[in-house]
Amino acid sequence: MKRLLVIGGVAGGAGAAAKARRVSEDWEIIMFERGSYVSFANCGLPYYIGKVIEDREELLLFSPELFKSRFNVDVRLNTEIVDLDRKKKTVTAQGPDGKTYKEKYDKLVIATGGRPITLPVPGADLEGVYHVFTVPDADAIASRLEVGTKSAVVVGGGFIGLESAENLAARGVKVTLVEKLPQVMSNMDPEFSEVIIKELEKLGVTVLTGVGMKAITGKGTVKGVELDDGTKVKCDMVVMAAGVRVNTELAQKAGLRIGETRGIWVDAGMRTSDPDIYAAGDIAESVHLVSGKKVRISLAGSANKQGRVAGANAVGGNMLFKGVLGTAILKVGGLTAARTGLSTREAEELGLDFESVYVPGFSHATYYPDSKPIIMKYTVQKQTGRLLGAQAIGRDGVDKRIDVLSTAIYGNMTVFDLENLDLAYAPPFSSAKDPVIEGGMISANILRGEMQYASHLKLSEYLADPDTVVLDCRTQAEWDMGHVEGAVLLPVDELRERYKELSKSKTYVVYCGVGYRAYNACRFLQNKGYRVKNLGGGWKLINMHKGM
Repeated sequence: MKRLLVIGGVAGGAGAAAKARRVSEDWEIIMFERGSYVSFANCGLPYYIGKVIEDREELLLFSPELFKSRFNVDVRLNTEIVDLDRKKKTVTAQGPDGKTYKEKYDKLVIATGGRPITLPVPGADLEGVYHVFTVPDADAIASRLEVGTKSAVVVGGGFIGLESAENLAARGVKVTLVEKLPQVMSNMDPEFSEVIIKELEKLGVTVLTGVGMKAITGKGTVKGVELDDGTKVKCDMVVMAAGVRVNTELAQKAGLRIGETRGIWVDAGMRTSDPDIYAAGDIAESVHLVSGKKVRISLAGSANKQGRVAGANAVGGNMLFKGVLGTAILKVGGLTAARTGLSTREAEELGLDFESVYVPGFSHATYYPDSKPIIMKYTVQKQTGRLLGAQAIGRDGVDKRIDVLSTAIYGNMTVFDLENLDLAYAPPFSSAKDPVIEGGMISANILRGEMQYASHLKLSEYLADPDTVVLDCRTQAEWDMGHVEGAVLLPVDELRERYKELSKSKTYVVYCGVGYRAYNACRFLQNKGYRVKNLGGGWKLINMHKGM
């Protein structure tokens, strides 16, 4: 009988072993996992810490016994593969007793994942410094909270850092979040980061960006941290969430090809440079479906799909993993933020000719109770109208919009396709023009030349230009509640009677609440021979940094 060895469990390795068995009953399958748990919900760990998930057992997806009874897979826990001999087709395993032994393979799947980064600062080895990466990590934090931890510093403003900060705050802990970059959630554009920070502050979290760790202080146990700008923060606990370093040492030592992203090079079938060895999960490179560039994105969904392909092909299947879009979503308090495809920054780095279009909308019909605002941002290729990326933030309905947009990007759809989508509508669920469709219409109008678009990020430039007038077309009551300093008020419903008050020697940047009235005003003025631009997203977007 042929033998498949799988190095690593969790999403990539466990998925590979299970899929291999579903494809063939003719292989012996052995899976090695150096930790104590073969398959667990690592994305759920922060919510276990926050007691959103109360039963620890809910995190444990598969036990070795279940793998054996259901899939006939031999799972060996607390066992690390310390050497790989490609010529002899053997691995050397070190078991929980410290002894080593060799196992032969016909095919091999490497899914060794990554390990959390511990910043090399003084005090990083003190008691009270934790990661949120494994079940034992979460157990250790939960135990410390039970003995009265009152304050914590979370290092890192990515998914794990933000989720940990939220859940620690929910446990009554005074939390300070420290991020060395200028923003949290660096895979989204900065204006979305501002809204997330505002939501964290509502939860009682202090957020410090653009500052790094200098030292963790205390004798024996954590008492505080010192930042590189001299700031000192007292705390009882430090949670390191500064990123993950991939475990490619075994592959490198064995001479497997390492790609430009420092992940293991693989083809679309997840085969490495050795045709008998496959790789999946955090350690494996992928192709970005928009840019065509090699990337390495650590997300559970991608790891699971990669493992499925690797496991199937290792035992004779013929599956392909086409690539990734980096689709991701985050909950912070009552806020949801999500992204897919390329952000503005990523599109700029690639040198693409694109338009960024803001799309304010609502989760469902505004006349139906509890409608919540959503702000989306489309990254659109100018020449073709192809949707390159999207970001969204709001309190309800963000998840379904980002999934529709991710599907659209996967299918190479354009904004001209989006404006013609046939999406489900009823007042409790959407509006007659869903925000996704509305975004397609706005973007298509811009590309067809029906409307000149102005960005709120350039508002100060428009106000400083003597040949440009910022025109507020809302009502007097809305103006009185707040407006752009230096703007001129001319309500849209008075425009037909008063438009001759405007000068054709000026350019008018028009805004309203979210953009719809300004669009109507721009179309009217444009037809009358005026130079006009619609300030996308209007007053809502101008004030986005104040939260949603």
